[in-house]
Amino acid sequence: MIRKKFSLTIINSFSIIIFLIVLSFGISIWAYFSTEKVLDYNLRQYFNQTVNLTKIIVDNEKDNLDEITFKISKLLSNMEEKDKSIEDLIDDATSTDQVDLLYLEKDEQLIDYSNSLFDTQTIISLISKEKLNIGNSFLVITNKDEKFLILLSSKRIIDEKTGRVSARLYAGKILNDNFSLVNSIKVNASLVEVYVYYKDDLIATTAKDALIDFNLIKDKEIVKKENRLYFNKRVELDNKDFINVIFITNNSTISLLKNDFIKAGVLLFLFVVVSFSFLYVFTNRYFIEPFSKLLNFAKESKDNKLVLYEQSNILEFDNFAINLKSIIDELREVKEQYARAIEGVQDGLWDLDLTTGNAYYSRRYLEMLGYNSQDEIVDIKNFWRRSVHKSDYKKTLRKLSNHLKGETSFYEDNYRFKAKDGSYKWLRIRGKVFFDIEGKPIRMTGFHTDIDEVIKLQKDNQKKEQMIYQQSKLASMGEMIGNIAHQWRQPLNVISTISSSQIMQIELKIDKKEETIKDLNKIVDTVQYLSTIIDKFRNFFNPNKELEKFNIEDIIKENIEIFETSYKSYGINLITKLEPIEIIGYKFELMQVVINIINNAKDAIQSRLSSEDKKYIFMKNYIEEEKAIIKISDNAGGIRKNIKEKIYEPYFTTKHKSQGTGLGLYMSSEIIKKHFKGQLYNETIEYEYEDVKYKGEEFTIVIPINVK
Repeated sequence: MIRKKFSLTIINSFSIIIFLIVLSFGISIWAYFSTEKVLDYNLRQYFNQTVNLTKIIVDNEKDNLDEITFKISKLLSNMEEKDKSIEDLIDDATSTDQVDLLYLEKDEQLIDYSNSLFDTQTIISLISKEKLNIGNSFLVITNKDEKFLILLSSKRIIDEKTGRVSARLYAGKILNDNFSLVNSIKVNASLVEVYVYYKDDLIATTAKDALIDFNLIKDKEIVKKENRLYFNKRVELDNKDFINVIFITNNSTISLLKNDFIKAGVLLFLFVVVSFSFLYVFTNRYFIEPFSKLLNFAKESKDNKLVLYEQSNILEFDNFAINLKSIIDELREVKEQYARAIEGVQDGLWDLDLTTGNAYYSRRYLEMLGYNSQDEIVDIKNFWRRSVHKSDYKKTLRKLSNHLKGETSFYEDNYRFKAKDGSYKWLRIRGKVFFDIEGKPIRMTGFHTDIDEVIKLQKDNQKKEQMIYQQSKLASMGEMIGNIAHQWRQPLNVISTISSSQIMQIELKIDKKEETIKDLNKIVDTVQYLSTIIDKFRNFFNPNKELEKFNIEDIIKENIEIFETSYKSYGINLITKLEPIEIIGYKFELMQVVINIINNAKDAIQSRLSSEDKKYIFMKNYIEEEKAIIKISDNAGGIRKNIKEKIYEPYFTTKHKSQGTGLGLYMSSEIIKKHFKGQLYNETIEYEYEDVKYKGEEFTIVIPINVK
């Protein structure tokens, strides 16, 4: 599908028109809403004043009712039995025409003195059920389908002789069709009409014929309709109910806004036309034409190093053209440098289009696998899948899948890849996938490095390392056998002595049954001890190669007995301060490291200290930052500085060839680093023990509590 192309001049014209329209529209909207906002504010102020005026008028009505109830209650409080009737007193106090409701609540009876056309008895009985507080009340009473809005005032009648409340007096006005009240609000607030609604029912209004659709405004505060403004004020009543008072006034602001808006629209249209003409001429001369020249210059510069740029009236365009020419020349040079660099590093470049399946392989990539050109590859889309070694395919595919899902930021792997002659070569792959805006992989680019010789060398090194490990194990076994010989010498002497004694007793025919049994039991115990030593020896050299949880204190104390004789026979004291620290790891490999360090300390003490000197090996452990620390030190004076850096090298030893192979510390370091992911290091220290200063070498083993 061919995409439509547009002229820069047309795009510029449309851009100017759209810009001016949007600008004009924005100004119009801003002006309109700004004016509307001011008008709304003024309207609210006006209606708030109307509400305040309404409150004053209602408060005056309340005051009149309060004055009536006060006068009557005062007369009733001072009335004597011989005085005239209550009706006469009320008539004397005030005209009953001023109120719609007037009744007395006495001894749980309601006495109606009202002079009104309403069904006052029913209304009074309904009011009494509301249980109103003494004072002013504003409430709505519903009788069948008829609602009454009532303004009520009440006073207590106090018997002056007893000081008790003898009755309650109520006086009220029914505001239904009370034209005088709502008309007073209308006149004083200069309104067109006033409506009072309870729910959907009209209670009172100043309008004679025209009614309003209350549903249109009952949920709104201000409604503008044609040339009228409607303001809805919700008034809370004392019986947890409410009424809506609708104030209506003329709205002359809309017509004023309309006229102003038309004038502003004409001015804006003229502004748009003039601005468009000016901007069109200006942008074409100072932007479109110079930019077109700049594009042509860039296109020609790509292929022609000698193209010249025709200067324009825009300084920035001229500077940009100069810089662009410089950039294009630099890019051309960088491209050549990049091509030379690819050839120089001897890595094979590959680029895969993941949407089409097409692939590009550099010349070095093809040479690495024995191909002369990409044309020699059959079925290039499936080339990678066919060429990866079967043993490496699943592992490689899993890593590649994780990278394509975005789980890794970079793809790197080693695998065997089939060459043209059918042999397999080890390659190191480094690449990265690129995604589109929807997150789908679209391209992958990277390098292949020939590491076939490196892998072969690594395998040779692994064989050598295995051989060194075996030599170290054999050396440790030799030392172990020597330790066992020390351990066995005394028990064997005991067995030999007891056996010789028993033979002599048999030859002399001496019958000492109890002594014989005792000696035989001693032989059994001694043999059991020798068997225990053999078991520990067997466990030490046939360890479990699985990760397991073990206690450092227990494993050291259990195995150190095998070596007790070897250091005690030289007068060496092993001072331990071990904590019961549990870790997960290879316990017998850790024990091998500990014994190697103790043996080295023993040999150093034996060669440097005299028989009169005190000889010590100290061992302690503790936890620090989720790591187990084991420290082993001696008092042999420390290691000389000139050999400190060499002690972890294989076959390096300061002992005679008959005493050491130089593999102990090398293998110990390898075990701690590779099998425990930890550290082994040493330093010469000076310390004080039992008030005597000593100097020696301290080896520190640092291992994680949980070896993963």
